[in-house]
Amino acid sequence: MHLECREYRRELIEAARAGGDVTAGAARDHVNTCEACARFLEDQLALTAMLRSAAAEAPAPGALVEARVLSQYDRTRVPAWRWVVAASVAAGTCFAALWLAKREPAPVQPPAVAEQRVDSRPFLTIPYTIPLAPEESAVVWRGKIPVSALIAAGFRVQVSDPSAVVEADVLVSQDGRARAIRPLSISITQ
Repeated sequence: MHLECREYRRELIEAARAGGDVTAGAARDHVNTCEACARFLEDQLALTAMLRSAAAEAPAPGALVEARVLSQYDRTRVPAWRWVVAASVAAGTCFAALWLAKREPAPVQPPAVAEQRVDSRPFLTIPYTIPLAPEESAVVWRGKIPVSALIAAGFRVQVSDPSAVVEADVLVSQDGRARAIRPLSISITQ
């Protein structure tokens, strides 16, 4: 196919769909001189004729076709009672979730007063650490801490002996980091 032939292909296809009359003078002259484009126009005319005859022979949708389509629709449609059951299950699930969300956990009974040791002194946050979040769990560890370690952590300790030891409760978070300290007593070794 020549480059010149490509320029006329769209016009030839449109002419074939319109009934085969090539109206443009240049396209008509080209079809008269180019055997390949003349065959292309004949093929397009034959295709147009075949499509028109196939469209004429197609059966019109009748009552039988409509009945078959509606019967298929009725088979796939969900009965109304299933929608009622699904809505009831969904409503019950939502009600249960709301009821469980509003329920408060049973209060934890404190241990007997004899078992409970309450120290009224507050914990002191260790400088340069992030305080515990309200939802974060922690454990209290009791131990002896050198005064030099407290000074290194940023506490001001007014003890003349840096080798002194402080007995303290240390609040250790769930990630294993000490977050706060509550001094109980200081023992000076000499």
